[in-house]
Amino acid sequence: MHDNILWNYLEELPEQEAAWKEWQSGLMGWHCFNTFYTHYLRVEGRRVKLLNCPAPCEHGYPRQVIENSPSNIVAICPQNKTDPIQLKFRDILIYSIRREALHQAFCTTLKIKFSADRRIEHANVWHLGDYSGTEVYITYRTAPAILADTISSLFLAHQSTFILMVQTVKNITPEIQQFLDKNNSILFSMEAELSLQPDGSFKPKRNISECMKSCNQPCPQRYQSKILPIEAYR
Repeated sequence: MHDNILWNYLEELPEQEAAWKEWQSGLMGWHCFNTFYTHYLRVEGRRVKLLNCPAPCEHGYPRQVIENSPSNIVAICPQNKTDPIQLKFRDILIYSIRREALHQAFCTTLKIKFSADRRIEHANVWHLGDYSGTEVYITYRTAPAILADTISSLFLAHQSTFILMVQTVKNITPEIQQFLDKNNSILFSMEAELSLQPDGSFKPKRNISECMKSCNQPCPQRYQSKILPIEAYR
């Protein structure tokens, strides 16, 4: 199974953490799950009280976790529409992304000068470093309104070209793309450009300079629609 299952799942986890059971369910069938877990997940020592239902009905309620004992844990439907699910203690432990390790791996792969794992003033962005003098950032929140605000805030803060890494570009609107093109900045799609290797490193399909060159080409036809100001999404 292609690595796009990873990037799509991470896009659904803006806080980059979930119960072990949900990591397993979300990445079910992905052949690199053990590699990803070994290198980039850590247990937080916290437990969940709710789990996404594996067989959701029209109500959409999550399962409630009941801990009768460490060896007797169940997830029950609050509407009693289906049978309880027996769980192991590990299933309800919260695992989060080892963000610094992941960011360093991206920087090594893409030859970004790593600046340290830190957020900038904008709450939704981490500054990774620079690539040949161009600042590189990463975000895990890509809903159109949030992403538009993130991009405009980055531009206003620096008034210069930047690279923003995102999991996928499925939420990129023509207006967001046109704003980036106008300011000579690019989105770097991890889904399109990176694949996880057995040793935990990432293999790039293209380097950043190749992506930047392709972004200087005329916009694809799908972006030739009427353009609204990016502030319309804020």
